Amino acid sequence: ETKTIQAESAALACLSCVIKMTSYWQSQHRELILDEGSTRASVADTKRHRYPYSIVWTPIHPITWFLPFVGHMGICDSRGICLDFTGDIGVDQLAFGSPCRYIPLDPKRAVARKLLGGGEKSSSDMNREDRGVTNGETDACEEDAEVWDNAVLKSSKIYENRMHLMICGSDCHSHVAAALNIMEYGGCWCWNKVVLAAWVFFLGRHTSWSAFAQTWTGFVIFVCVLLITKF
Repeated sequence: ETKTIQAESAALACLSCVIKMTSYWQSQHRELILDEGSTRASVADTKRHRYPYSIVWTPIHPITWFLPFVGHMGICDSRGICLDFTGDIGVDQLAFGSPCRYIPLDPKRAVARKLLGGGEKSSSDMNREDRGVTNGETDACEEDAEVWDNAVLKSSKIYENRMHLMICGSDCHSHVAAALNIMEYGGCWCWNKVVLAAWVFFLGRHTSWSAFAQTWTGFVIFVCVLLITKF
């Protein structure tokens, strides 16, 4: 009986340690995965703001009115659940509003196979038996999804306690770059905030016409006023 009590105490202590190690954002992420059950998007769903395997971006007004390449960035897991960094890790909602632009990426280009079997539990690991996903229902195989998800979650874990410094330190772009570097996306481990900002600015897709207007209207008005006052 004494051994049983000791074993139960040890189990409770272990459980307490696990709870302490689990961050609030991790709990939110897991709850979303459990709530969605077998639902798993293979393409962008603009109504639900789900962009699987994508970098997402939204303007930061009024800064974006004058500097249209400046905005807030996040990265989505294999289910399209967005994670972003603002000093804390946000889940499923960008800090400055819904995504206005996004870049869909190819999970097959995440070459860091060593991520499999390690790190945080990915959304691909959750409820594997209940998802009912077959090879023909998604463009990305399970291995690709696991590598991608583990990199996104590992990057978020690294950044969860960092101080946010927009210009010369860790910011939302750095968080996304870290995820791409961890998974060695495209065989590259030198992704950085400048490259990502330029990538989204020149090649980012707009999520809707209203998102296009939200992104560019302020800048167009600013340029028009500038030209009128100058000439």
